[in-house]
Amino acid sequence: MPTTFDWSKAISELPGNPIPAEWLATKGKDVKVAFIDTGVNLGLASLQNSVATNRRFFTGAPTFSVGKLLANDLIQDSFPQTGHGTKYFSLLAGQQPTTDADSVLGLIPDATFYIIKTRDKNDVTTTVRNLLDAFELSANLGIDVAICGLCISASKIDEEPNVSQAEVDRVFNLPGVKKMHIFNALENRDTGNPWDDIAAQMFPNRRPEVFNVARLPNDIDKVVDVILPQQVSFLAARFEDWSVLTKGGAAEAMIDSDSPEAGTNLGAFKIFSSSSAVAIMGGIGTLAFSFLKGQNNGVSPSKAQLAELLNTRLSALESGMVAPAAPTFFTNINPSAL
Repeated sequence: MPTTFDWSKAISELPGNPIPAEWLATKGKDVKVAFIDTGVNLGLASLQNSVATNRRFFTGAPTFSVGKLLANDLIQDSFPQTGHGTKYFSLLAGQQPTTDADSVLGLIPDATFYIIKTRDKNDVTTTVRNLLDAFELSANLGIDVAICGLCISASKIDEEPNVSQAEVDRVFNLPGVKKMHIFNALENRDTGNPWDDIAAQMFPNRRPEVFNVARLPNDIDKVVDVILPQQVSFLAARFEDWSVLTKGGAAEAMIDSDSPEAGTNLGAFKIFSSSSAVAIMGGIGTLAFSFLKGQNNGVSPSKAQLAELLNTRLSALESGMVAPAAPTFFTNINPSAL
């Protein structure tokens, strides 16, 4: 029997109701969202009607141009069901399928989505150029919220041909980029002490235009000591013991692991990496954007307005030191700095 996993339902049942029902009810309506990742398999039952054909881009394609706003790059056919981008796009955009199939229902299915596959021409890696092109294209498309699950070493800025700090600054100073609400994964692999000056090591982290997002480790004192002194906008999530999110064959098959056998022997919360946190937080940010836009007669909120609203619903980062009930969302945003 087909199973369905509903992310809106899971979020609505969080302890303390951090995400208001009126946000969830918007489903992301009237928000243009760029999903910047490794590509998406749009053949899945939940995703077949999620993105119009003229809203799919591939920055590594020979025909790609940041000025070409009508996409014709085919990007969906060769991606495995459980590829990186597919997992997290399902979390955001999944819709009830018309066929009798396993499905994942997303947080913001009514948003207007643009997929930007941000890889090199050989689909091997992501470059600084790919990311810069994705953000500039998003600006040209008039994107409201960019959700980017990719980041790379900042040292690559000086190593890549035709890329420099001046070029990075040019892109991020474009009016359309400065206006966008960018949620980006903060790399935090659990090796050594992953939090030491981490925001300075990765691109595009530390940019003032970016909301950095990460999954918190159990030893949150590392995060507080490292993140709070830094002038970065930071969002985080901790999901320990949130067992509901590993229930249901659809969620296991489409989100939890790249292995077809994963559903029979799942490790606890394998999905909750920085990439999953950025999808969840980007989805919540989109819900808040949609709510504010509806309250303001269709006028899009500023970054400071969105940050202020998020701050009213999320826990302060320092509160994680007091063994919070899981799951918990944390924030360290200074709206006046945006």
